[in-house]
Amino acid sequence: DPRSLSVAFQTIPKIAALVDIKGNAEDLFDVIFCYFPITFKNRESDPSAISPESLKAALRAAITCSPHFGSMAVKPLVDKAAATSASAKIDAYETLAAGALSFSAEDFKSELETLVEQIREDVFMSSDESVVDAALDTLESIYSVIAPPKGTDASADPAAMIDDEGETASPLDYVLKEAVFQLTAEEVKNSEQVGKILRAVARSSAYNCSVVSDAVIPIIIERMDATEVLTARRELMDVLNHVLSASCDVSRKAECLEADKINLLNIYRPDTSIPLDKEYSFLHITRLKGITLLTLLPVFLTDDETAVALQTIARASIERNEEENVNKEATHLLIQLSQSKPEQIQSVVLPLFFEAMRDKLIAVQKVSHLLNALGAIGVSAMKILVPVLKGLSDLVVSGDLAPPHCLATVSTIRKVIEAVVVGSKESNIEDLCAELIGTVISSLSDWVYSLAHSSSNGQRQHAVALLVLEISRAVVATLSRLSESSQAEYLAPLFEKYQEIALKPHSSALADGEATVSAQLLLPFFSAAVCSCWPQTKLPASDLNEFVGGLAIAGLNTVLQEQRDASFEIIASIINKTGDAKQRGEMAQRVIRSAEECDGTAASVLARHWLARALVSRNDKAGYEIVNWLLDLISSHSSPHSTVAAEGFAIVLGDHDWSITQSTHGVIKILSKQRFYATVVPQITSKFKAADDEQVKTNLLVVLTNTIRYMPKSVLMNGVESVIPLLLSAVRLTQSGLKAASIRTITMVMIESPDTLQKELSASIVPLLLLSISQDSQANTVEVRRAACDALSLIPEKYIYPVVQSSRKPVLRALTAARDDRKRLVRQDAIKAYNKWLSFGES
Repeated sequence: DPRSLSVAFQTIPKIAALVDIKGNAEDLFDVIFCYFPITFKNRESDPSAISPESLKAALRAAITCSPHFGSMAVKPLVDKAAATSASAKIDAYETLAAGALSFSAEDFKSELETLVEQIREDVFMSSDESVVDAALDTLESIYSVIAPPKGTDASADPAAMIDDEGETASPLDYVLKEAVFQLTAEEVKNSEQVGKILRAVARSSAYNCSVVSDAVIPIIIERMDATEVLTARRELMDVLNHVLSASCDVSRKAECLEADKINLLNIYRPDTSIPLDKEYSFLHITRLKGITLLTLLPVFLTDDETAVALQTIARASIERNEEENVNKEATHLLIQLSQSKPEQIQSVVLPLFFEAMRDKLIAVQKVSHLLNALGAIGVSAMKILVPVLKGLSDLVVSGDLAPPHCLATVSTIRKVIEAVVVGSKESNIEDLCAELIGTVISSLSDWVYSLAHSSSNGQRQHAVALLVLEISRAVVATLSRLSESSQAEYLAPLFEKYQEIALKPHSSALADGEATVSAQLLLPFFSAAVCSCWPQTKLPASDLNEFVGGLAIAGLNTVLQEQRDASFEIIASIINKTGDAKQRGEMAQRVIRSAEECDGTAASVLARHWLARALVSRNDKAGYEIVNWLLDLISSHSSPHSTVAAEGFAIVLGDHDWSITQSTHGVIKILSKQRFYATVVPQITSKFKAADDEQVKTNLLVVLTNTIRYMPKSVLMNGVESVIPLLLSAVRLTQSGLKAASIRTITMVMIESPDTLQKELSASIVPLLLLSISQDSQANTVEVRRAACDALSLIPEKYIYPVVQSSRKPVLRALTAARDDRKRLVRQDAIKAYNKWLSFGES
């Protein structure tokens, strides 16, 4: 019984820790080692069952728990490493590596030659990377045990042994003799494997690293001087890189490195005569890796030499060539170096990237590559995050960047900020956000403010609107992490600059001049800042009720969508975060009264959607009064805005960049969505059954889809049977987003409760899915077609063949056509579904 064995294995280390087992070591060892290697298959249906991995770990811990087991364990473990089973090999290697922590050096020496030969065979011949990794880890662990103590001179090896012929033989000779043979052969082969073995041994200790380096590096330098064959040079450089990597890992510079410094620099010096194409890409990549390793070696390169090395790698990342792998590898190496040498990266590398971006004729593809590289470098090292973002913002603000690339640059700044800030648990994150706001976001917001006021044509205003949106998202990521006092301090000048613009409704597109239109394009930035605050933050408005009322009037009467959305977002956020129920109710009623004065307009309906979002999230009953008003409007045959009211339910429950979200400290009560579902869905169902107007039914289906698409799975599965007929009707909608959401919901029901859909499968669900994978309808977007293919792919897994037997041929015909879809992702999904249906029912 595995449970009994597990207890027995766990008992042995406890006995060894409590008493001296020297006299009984052989008996105890025989009891446990007879089970090695242990294998069994656990019951997947029983989550509490003992796993094979845990049993192996317990046996390994028992075998290696005492130094008294070493003399008995090493030889049979080495024999087990020669097994044909990959699992047995790995288990033997991992147990030997674990034994290195408790067994003595003498236990390993007698079997060292045999073990090294076996490891060499596996590294050279095995196609299983897990076996290779286990073998190399074992080699490193064992050589760390038999290495001389720290401070030992590499010229006098106390670990040396006397061989059968009376000659002194070092344990390292078992590795070095074969490596030297390979490196001095007429044709260098298996350089990767030789390098891995040398690296594993060299990493085991500083002493071993010096011995390996002194033995191998001079040979490589001599061979490099003697050959001009590029493939041979690459093979030799590959081995050299592995040895240098070990020196970096043990943080020790071998004595021979200093003596051969000039030779090493010459080996890795870029050769302009070698073309930058695919044929020679591996040579260039190997050289770049070597330059990186020389840079990482402790106290090896001077500051000037380090600068030259970094410039070489940076230019390889910046300059486009036929083989993009060189660019990618150079960027990866810069990311690696940025963590150990941030100051040099900032002073040497970043200026080269920024200068490359100033080229007015630079291609879009190259800009994308440069921005991706800078973003990755900034995210990888906090010390240069701010310099990277500050440099990019300076490029945008200075005007040195070509206008088409400004949006991509600002978008990169936003993405990097979100990657570092959102969800971060770092203690200094508030200080970082404050620094980013002061050095990066403030300059960008001032720049876009000036740009907006100088924009006079529609095309440029559209570009400004996109820039404002990206900057606003960056504001949300940073400002939301500040304290209440810091937020209030930041908002004070913003209110002075934007409050008057926000409260002045724009009545016509040209009435107040283009400058006013452009200024109001900036209001999403103001909205993002206000909505990002904590509920406790005091907004710098003299009278909050008056401010909310003014925003309501402006939002209801403006013709600019940006102003209307910003007004309603701010109103909803303020009301949602107001803790006093009386004050919250007064502000909500004031907005409703303003909306009633504008009844008959789409804006008055949208205002109620935002109010419902603010109040429903708090489980405030006033929110459900507004929801009931909206449902009555949707059920009305005469209202011209019933469609707007239905589509607006995405506002009530949907995601938003900043207004009433978890990240912006919105008040979202537990079970608020569950309560909404339980309250609203029954009303939708009853109204749908009672309606005789097709448009009313369509609008109710839109409400239902916008409700279920934002519901947690656990909520949807509670009473899903009642909404299945409506979901099937929703698949017939022409709005692609709602149609895809309906199909995804049906797919989820298939996964969680397939029996629920079984009656409808052949008659309704499959025909609707087949219609949805057709390219003939504009409603069948890529998202819809992929969702339908995924649902079809799931049917053979969840249902027995007789349930859908009649549908097999139509499905295969439709999927055959879908395999020729104009979109690659759809083709892939269709092929996957086709293969499942093709074999469905054959067995």
